[in-house]
Amino acid sequence: MQKDYNDFHILKTIETDSSVSQRKLSSQMKLNVASVNFALKRLVQKGYVTMIGENPRRIKYYITPEGLKEKIQLAYKFFGRNIYYYKEIRKDIESRIVKATGGTEISIAIYGACELSEITYMVVSKMSSNFLGFFLEESKITDEKILGFNVQHLNLLKNNNRCLLLLTDEFDADATSDIVTTVNIETLNLVDYYIY
Repeated sequence: MQKDYNDFHILKTIETDSSVSQRKLSSQMKLNVASVNFALKRLVQKGYVTMIGENPRRIKYYITPEGLKEKIQLAYKFFGRNIYYYKEIRKDIESRIVKATGGTEISIAIYGACELSEITYMVVSKMSSNFLGFFLEESKITDEKILGFNVQHLNLLKNNNRCLLLLTDEFDADATSDIVTTVNIETLNLVDYYIY
């Protein structure tokens, strides 16, 4: 599996940057240069990559049509493997929400603006609940939207009725204790389960 991942990463990188160095690949992939060199030689032998140049500092790598096919096949292979885990995470998040709410209808807010926030929103959007939006502390808010929603200031939750705040990003409980200790806000920490 690691070999496939390394091959995919090298092929994808070479496709976009033919002058990428082995040192840069090594840094991106967190592998030593010798391992990258070995993988590149193997890809050249298989006909997936061609090397042009004599000077090691000026070698260019090009992905071949066979290399493009291999890259696509590896991408499908990873997608097929990972879609199962994605579905499992969605089911797990839903069951945690149902357990936290006791199955009753409740307003839901998401704390965070990251990949886990997006997956959590996909779950929440399928449930019969009132979605209040994405929230962060003022210092973390940028002008970026997440899934078309503006990220709101966490203080705005104080004025809502009963609400479940799903924590999908690192949360400074001390800095926001006055908000989360409000009687109408319950929290469910998903970070501890899915981010390591």
